[in-house]
Parts: sequence; C-alpha cells; structure tokens
Amino acid sequence: MNNLKRMVFFSAALCLALALSLPAFAKVEASAELKAMQSNLREVAKQVNPSVVLIVVEKKSSEKVSGGRFGFDFEFPNDLRKFFKGDNGSNDEDTPKKKQKLPQHKSSGMGSGFVITSDGYVITNYHVVEDADSVKVTMYDETVYDAEVKGYDKRHDVAVVKIKSDKKFPAAALGDSDKTFVGDIVIAIGNPFGYSNTVTMGIVSAKGRLFDNPELNGAIKRIPNIIQTDAAINPGNSGGPLLNIEGEVIGVNMAIAGDFSTGNVGNMGLGFAIPIKDVKKLLDELVKGKKTVTETPWVGIRLQDIDGKLAKKLGIKNGVLIPEVDEKGPGKAAGLLSGDVVIKLDGTDVSSGKQLAGAIASLEVGDQIVLTVNRSGKEKEIKLVLAPWGEKTAEVKGSEKKEDAAKKSSSIGVTVRTLTENMASQYGLKSWGGVVVTGVEDNSVADNADITEGDIIKEVDRTAVKTADEFAKAVADADLKAGVLILVEREGTSRYVVLSKE
Repeated sequence: MNNLKRMVFFSAALCLALALSLPAFAKVEASAELKAMQSNLREVAKQVNPSVVLIVVEKKSSEKVSGGRFGFDFEFPNDLRKFFKGDNGSNDEDTPKKKQKLPQHKSSGMGSGFVITSDGYVITNYHVVEDADSVKVTMYDETVYDAEVKGYDKRHDVAVVKIKSDKKFPAAALGDSDKTFVGDIVIAIGNPFGYSNTVTMGIVSAKGRLFDNPELNGAIKRIPNIIQTDAAINPGNSGGPLLNIEGEVIGVNMAIAGDFSTGNVGNMGLGFAIPIKDVKKLLDELVKGKKTVTETPWVGIRLQDIDGKLAKKLGIKNGVLIPEVDEKGPGKAAGLLSGDVVIKLDGTDVSSGKQLAGAIASLEVGDQIVLTVNRSGKEKEIKLVLAPWGEKTAEVKGSEKKEDAAKKSSSIGVTVRTLTENMASQYGLKSWGGVVVTGVEDNSVADNADITEGDIIKEVDRTAVKTADEFAKAVADADLKAGVLILVEREGTSRYVVLSKE
C-alpha cells in the first residue's frame, strides 16, 4: 500500500514538473481592423434586434407534401411548406399542370418580420401570413401583441402587418439595395426554427437572380432581382431583415435552397432576399391596406438558348429560340410560332432565355409588349398583352372604358372605379361587380363612416350601382343631411353604413 502511494506521489510530481517546463502560449493580439469590425457587428445586433419580431399565425392551408431544390415557405413547425419542384436549371416558361384539390385544415406557423415605423407597422413575407386567421407578434423583450395583416402583394411575396397597440416601437432603418455589391458583408436576423433573434453573418453572393417558385396549380411565381447570400438562413428566418454593415435593411429574407423531400431543410449557404428597393415601391399602398394577388405575367412559350451550331444554321447572331408555344397562352393568340427566334423585346436585344424571362418577370399582367422575331430569315413584330400565368388574355392596362375611369365624389371624399374582374384580382376580392373604393380623404364623410380603400360599394339608397358613373350620379343626387344608405362589402362580408354630414 505504501509503495502504491509513493508511485502516485511521484507520478503527480512528474506531471507538475512537465507542465511547469512547457512554454507559455502568448495571447494573440487582434488587429485594430478586426476589433473595429467586431465592435461594429455588436453594435448592429444591439441596434436592430429590438425591431425584429417573431410572427406566429393560425391559418387555413392545404395539406401538401412535395420536394424540390428551393424551400419557399419558412413556416415552422408545421406541414405547410411550399417547395420549388423540378427545377432543372432551365429559364423556359413551363406549361401549367392540372390543378390539385387538397383538403383544408387549421395549422399554426411562424416567421420573422421587422418594424418600419414607430406606430407598429411591420414588413414580412406574404407567405408567412397567407390565409392567416389570427396574427401575433412577439417583440425582442418577449412582449406579445395581437396584430392584423394590413396589406400584401402575393406575387412579390411582401406583406405589411400592423401591431394592435398605441405604444411606440423601435424601427429598423431602410437602406439602398442598389448600393449593395457582390462581396459586401451582410447580417441576417430572424427566428430560425423558433430560436428568436438569431444573428448570422455572410456576404452578398450574387445579385439580380431570377427566382422561380412552381405552385400547386402549375403556375410559376417569378420574382426578379433577388439577392443571394451565404449568411445562414433557415426555416423561420422568412420575413426577417438582411442588413448591411451599417445596420440598414437592404433585403427581406425569403427562401433557401435545399431538397425538402429528404428533410434537408437547413442552411446550405444559399439564401435569397427581396431587395429593399423593390419592397419600398410597394410600401405606401400596402400600409394603406392594398391587397394584391395579381399573378406572374406570361407569354406562354418555352425558351431555348442558341449555341454556335444553331446560330449558324438559323443564320442569326443573337436571340432565343422558341421550341414550343402553349395553346392556352397569349403568345399563341398573338401569332408566335414554334421555330421563331426572339431577337428583341420592346426594341432591346435579347441574348439569352434568362434575360428574356427576367425582363418579362419585371413587367405586370396587362402590360403590352412587342417581340421582334426572326422567322425563316425575316423579321416580324408580334404585339401581345401579358396575361396571368396559365391564362390566355388579360385586361389591357390603360384601356379602361370611359365608364371605368376613376370618379371622385368630393361631397363625401371618396374615389371609386368600376370593379372589373381584373381589378377584383388585384385587390384580392372574391367577387366583382359594383364599384371599388380606390381612395378616401382624411376626415371626410366617407372616412368618418369607416369606408376604406378596397371596399366594394354595391348600393346607394337601395339602388344598385354597377359603374363609377352610376355611383357618382347617385351620390350627387343624394341628400347627405338626411343621410345616404350605402351597402358595402369588405373581405366577403356585406354591411350597411350611413353617410352623413352630421
């Protein structure tokens, strides 16, 4: 036993001697630049985190299981994810598939957002709040508020949520995405997998991506000018800010790449964000309550890039070949043929399928375009109107009939337009007919009666109104002192209100 104690003692003494004989490792002094960068990142997180929120929704959505390269819906945890399916790297316009009927059920989901005004307006993605029956917003300090979806633009995947509170909230500063370049350092903040206010860093990997999202009805939601980043983005980051090194929002995080069919839904260094410049263009109308579900415009053609052999055979220097024209598309109706080579779009040379698809994605349903094609060695101009994806025709922008023009009734402070089927789609309305309110003056008779933009007015004093002219005349003939009975439809529910100067 004594020998064992001696052995332990000598072993410990030997270890101590060896440890004392080892050289001490010196502390590495970070450069002033690295210290400044670290300090800057800390400050960005400190300043912006309070404006980033967790959004939790309950919604009615279709149960679906699918796979693909890109995950578009960042809701978690739930089974309500939309995925990019069958992306083979082509820039062609695809033929719509047969619509699928899917069961409806209630589910909850979550995403991110960020406050943009002190009175509680929040930017997020449309797909985060799509079909939401209830919305709750959790702040950085874990305070939970009820909220409502104020406005949205489905096609561009942007929505504005209003926090139901009179308190003042810290708002994020919006930057200029045009001044962001490939290689710039960027910071993402959001709620991946429910881990609130997670901060990650990366760089801008690419700009100007054309983003395709095949939907269940076979349509394709194309969003141009997307920013690509390797900052870690995961399910739950959707709707959160992508920031520059000065803490300004330069993008709204939207999607990641990954094969969701295998359960690989984590970050792969391929994240995508909507440039804040494009979001700013929509903000004023979204804050006012505009709800737009306009579809992606299409021509109804497949596109094939031309290699050297094809160029020599066709006798052309630039352009994109059309191998197939969809029978249901506006291109077919306008006279496009298989074998045509598109060489210009509205007078601008076309060099690739990606360029042409991106240019069309930047336009709107109802826009008129001119495609210059080379057909059997001769140039021909084809004029057509861009239709919603999968449809043949659309209402031409700027071609409204006289009775469809906006009419302002100054006596009640409201502007209306005849509600056409295309306008109903733009406002996200299920029915059409009557007039739609497109503007309301503050503190006017209409404003005091709680008339808002997007309301449908069907009757004036028990008389149906079908056009803006009929409405204007009915209001002009009405006695506002006695009160005017108006039948208004809002979000599918009708109610009567009284317009009165008293």
